[in-house]
Amino acid sequence: MELLRNILFIVLSLLAAAGVGLLIFFKLTVSIRDSRRRPAEKRLGQGARKALLLYQPSNGRRNVPQAEALAARLAEMGYAVTVNHPSEDLPYAPGDYDLLVFGTPVYMGETARPLRRYLENHPFTGKRVLLYVDGLDLGRAPELEALKELVPAGNELYAVKVAPRDREGLLAFAAEYGA
Repeated sequence: MELLRNILFIVLSLLAAAGVGLLIFFKLTVSIRDSRRRPAEKRLGQGARKALLLYQPSNGRRNVPQAEALAARLAEMGYAVTVNHPSEDLPYAPGDYDLLVFGTPVYMGETARPLRRYLENHPFTGKRVLLYVDGLDLGRAPELEALKELVPAGNELYAVKVAPRDREGLLAFAAEYGA
C-alpha cells in the first residue's frame, strides 16, 4: 500500500510539474506574440500610389520573408511602400496612404495585441485595406473575423488567412486585391 502511495505521489508530482511547465510555455509564447517591437522602417518602390504595410513579426520571425515579399510585390505593382511594425510611436497617418496592409501571426487563436491596438487607435475611412493572418488551421479563421471588426466601416476591406511561410498565397492575394 505504501508503494502504491509513493507511485501515485510521484505521478501526481510529475503531472503538476508538467502543468506548470506548460503554463510557463504558453505565458512566454503569448508575451512574445504581444511584445512591442521597435519600429524598423523600410521603404520600397517609387510609385505614385502609397502603401503602408504594418506587420507583427512572429516569435521565430518566420513571417518576415512573407512581409518582405509582399512589400516587394506591392512596389512592383506601382506603390511606394512603407513597411514597419505596429506601434504607438509611428508617425504615419493612415489617411495619407492609398492602400493599408496589416498582418499578424496567430498564436492560440489570438492575433498580436500591438496590431489590434494600432487599429483601435488609428481610425481611417475610404481606404482599400488588406488584412492577413498566418496560422495553422486554415479551415477556421475566427481571429481574422475579430481583426476585421477593428477596421472601421467605410473602407474597402479584403482579408485572408494563409499558412505560415505561404508566400505565394499571400502574393496572389495582394495581386488580386491590392491593385
